[in-house]
Amino acid sequence: MTRQARPPASEGSTRAAPVPTQHLAELAWNLFDEAGEDVLLPREQITESIHATDGQFERTKGYIRDHMTMEKGKAFLAYRGGYMITTDPGKIAENASLRMRRINTELRRVLSGAINPLGDQVADYEVLAMFQDEIAHMTRTYDRMSKATMTMAKPVRSSKPKRRRRAAAPRT
Repeated sequence: MTRQARPPASEGSTRAAPVPTQHLAELAWNLFDEAGEDVLLPREQITESIHATDGQFERTKGYIRDHMTMEKGKAFLAYRGGYMITTDPGKIAENASLRMRRINTELRRVLSGAINPLGDQVADYEVLAMFQDEIAHMTRTYDRMSKATMTMAKPVRSSKPKRRRRAAAPRT
């Protein structure tokens, strides 16, 4: 069986030339700068403006968080269905709280779904015992942080009304 060579890029290939993540991150940051601080931009607007695929946008977000935020002195947040740059402590606290809650949920699931089902056998595996102890410590730390933040005023409240269950229609 012989393999056929790929046709040159000019012959029917639809794949775009690779674009460095750093370049896309600069374009995205400029878009946020032009929009202004605390202006929420939807994902579609960002990807269209910088001509990025979904995968490229995911890498771009990571690059912005890992490199540009410290350099620029502003936070980059996924916030209520969009993205923004901000220095508002309330928005940053709300975003951090939501992200920490998701991390805590994942940690608890690692324990309940993978490690704890082994029961007493966990002690026979040093690495699993260490994971169990450390994850338990992290979840206790999260619980303390969560209790402490409950006593603080909410930095940002949602403007959306909470969903309420409708009463079931009477059967006739």
